[in-house]
Amino acid sequence: MKKLFRVFGLCSLLVIVLLVTVQCTAVPAGQPAAEAPVVEEAPSVATEAPVAEEETGEPTALKIAWMGAEYDTYQQWKADFEAAYPNVTIEYQFIPYAEGPTVFNTMIEGGNTPDLAYLFMGLISEYAEREALEPLDNFMSDEERAEWVAAGLGAGEYKGKTYAVPLLGANRTLFVRSDLMKAAGYDEPPTTWDEVMDLAKKMNNPPEVYGFCIGAGRQKHIMQEQIGMMWGYGASFFDEDGKLAINSPEAIEYVTDLTNMQLVDGAMPPGILTLNANECYAEMAAGKVAMMFSGPWQDKQCRDAGLECEAILLPEPNPGGDHNMLLIVDLFGMFSASENKEMAYEFVKFIQQPENRVLFDKEFGGVPLTHKVADDSYYQSQPIQNYIEQTDLLRLTPKHPEWTKIQDGWGEAVQMVLAGDATAEEALNKVYDRLVNELEDPNLPQ
Repeated sequence: MKKLFRVFGLCSLLVIVLLVTVQCTAVPAGQPAAEAPVVEEAPSVATEAPVAEEETGEPTALKIAWMGAEYDTYQQWKADFEAAYPNVTIEYQFIPYAEGPTVFNTMIEGGNTPDLAYLFMGLISEYAEREALEPLDNFMSDEERAEWVAAGLGAGEYKGKTYAVPLLGANRTLFVRSDLMKAAGYDEPPTTWDEVMDLAKKMNNPPEVYGFCIGAGRQKHIMQEQIGMMWGYGASFFDEDGKLAINSPEAIEYVTDLTNMQLVDGAMPPGILTLNANECYAEMAAGKVAMMFSGPWQDKQCRDAGLECEAILLPEPNPGGDHNMLLIVDLFGMFSASENKEMAYEFVKFIQQPENRVLFDKEFGGVPLTHKVADDSYYQSQPIQNYIEQTDLLRLTPKHPEWTKIQDGWGEAVQMVLAGDATAEEALNKVYDRLVNELEDPNLPQ
């Protein structure tokens, strides 16, 4: 792997009496810049990473907590950073995704947080309110800030401060089986939400293939996979005044239409309440699902299975709706209790370099979140080009300190309807009433 801190040019040594002057001209690796990622060739010649600046420093142990799998990229980052800073040792802790918030809460309460951590974007506002995260504004230059796609960096911002930078991004867009779409009479992808539901019904041919799938087995996944369609209906979690609005007429209409695809049309796989999003992705790759919301990884899963699953542009909104595409950003933040803040931020900068970002994007299936990306064919795939074409539509989930409760409550309401335990109106009103009583403040922070 190409290392950070490449040094190019000629270094000359002049010794005059007792004065030693070392002059080195540093030239950064060639990195393209454009509004939509445009790649250029990076120089192919580089020296070993410099180490002299850290040789006289005190030994430092940087503690970093990662959520999820132990990706190969993490070990590559560790090896390269330690090579550049020989007095620094990286100590990793791996936490399962589902346990992340619980483990971090325990760490914060016990005063034993790591220096840096992989964080969900829904945790930023909560931890910022608790003063558990260190604002990065004093470390970040204007040039660094300008390199980010605005929505990506915005995921780590709260009340005017930047508490984390993007680690990984994934949009949510509709994927459809091209062969089944054409067989259903659609020579072109659907362009309205009515057409989406019509196509799902026409492609539905159970038990061989089902028209649509949602990750209804996990409340968070329902929100992530479906919020673009929800916005398209004109529904939102909060109204224009920032008041909780999960039971608006538009929300009721949306949940009714969504759940009717299963309750009335039978267009979702059986046992839909037990399937999470990842299982829906696998069902599509297995040829059992014709259309669903997914991320760029869906393209490879389908191709590996010999199927053509096409990422389509976001349909036009209904009258009064919003034309927005969800951007989910996993973030990398620094805890305020860190005693190694300067070195911790060096690691933040290190993993955001284009050659390091592409490693993680390729391994996980992420989208580019900076205007500078590496010269790699990965970013030229159809789903990512689809994302690039729609970057002006990117939107984040609301920034509320108790967002997890709100998103899970929304998912719970959809589950209640799918289970036949309530109508959309009954379920959304029930959850709304509970949240108004449970939340410290049900409205968006001002």
